[in-house]
Amino acid sequence: MDISIFEDIGLTKREIIVYLALLELGSTTIGSVLEKTQIPSSKIYEVLNRLRDKGLVSCIKIENKKHFQASDPKSILSILDEKKARISEIIPNLAEKQKSVKKKQSVEMYEGYKAIFNLLRNIIQDAKQKELYLAFTHGEEHKDATINIFYKSFIKRRREKKLDMKLLANIFIKPLFKEIYTKEEFKDTKIRFTEFSFPHGLTIFRDNLIYISWKENPTAVKIQSKQMAEEFRRFFLGLWDMAKK
Repeated sequence: MDISIFEDIGLTKREIIVYLALLELGSTTIGSVLEKTQIPSSKIYEVLNRLRDKGLVSCIKIENKKHFQASDPKSILSILDEKKARISEIIPNLAEKQKSVKKKQSVEMYEGYKAIFNLLRNIIQDAKQKELYLAFTHGEEHKDATINIFYKSFIKRRREKKLDMKLLANIFIKPLFKEIYTKEEFKDTKIRFTEFSFPHGLTIFRDNLIYISWKENPTAVKIQSKQMAEEFRRFFLGLWDMAKK
């Protein structure tokens, strides 16, 4: 089991080890926990108390002995719900701070799969229906399982947003698209194929240009510029008019 996901919700490594141990042990005494986890006795109560505070462990006395038990795994969702609620409370204030600053041109770089996936999700987070989303597709990168799984999910998310999606692809990857993606996945996306050479992995949305290279160390560059986005939008639509359906 990949325990890193538990760290993402704020648990320490020792808290994860103890919680997983208690899931296997059931209701048990401190001695069994120590034996199972190999955590020093001087630290075990501190870890258990933190887990109790988070609602992941309960404690009862049986014949004057403390017995500890892991809470239902579904209780982890309540931790996420609480974090989401707390963040939601401050979002309006953060948004106001952002509005108070005049938008300028900016360039940002992202490295790694996770950072790039989050970047793409975030740019359409507050997208409105019928907003224009343009992209020069990737090629052989779609064979990569990690990238492929993400794009299948991202295509679904774009469909849910009901964006006006237009994709341009080189004609040589048409067989690859048919092999990997179903007609259902692309039923709300307009795709045209061209023999023209163009920069693969370039997305144009609102005032954003995003260029992604998945080869070797995955890297993305996001340029926020109204002028540049408009120029590339005209370039894309010019090729679009000449491309084959």
